[in-house]
Amino acid sequence: MSIYNLLAFVIGGLIWFFAFYFRYKHRDVINELRSNLKSANKELEYLNHELDEYTHQNSILKEKTTELLEKNDELSDVVAELSKYYVHIKKASEKTSELTKFLHEPSPDIEEKIKKLSQKNKDISNEKKFF
Repeated sequence: MSIYNLLAFVIGGLIWFFAFYFRYKHRDVINELRSNLKSANKELEYLNHELDEYTHQNSILKEKTTELLEKNDELSDVVAELSKYYVHIKKASEKTSELTKFLHEPSPDIEEKIKKLSQKNKDISNEKKFF
């Protein structure tokens, strides 16, 4: 039995030696691959973190964009109303400028009407004196 044990031990040793030899024969390549794997994992972790952050920022930007669009709609309604008022105010200013023009230029018809009214007032006041 000991021969079998010795033979198994020798065969196991040879297998271990060949595995060790073939594995460490290309240890530079293996070490480079391991370092590349570590750096790739770190970069993947960093990119996942960045993706999470950008996703969160994107959701915040979408919320703010919808809020701003709603405010823009409200402001456009206000601007439309203000433009209507502006048109009315502009028409009113044109009318007031026309009225001031008429007030600054004396009209002969008005002077005649004023004379007639003052004459009537004098007649009425004279009639009241007699009573």
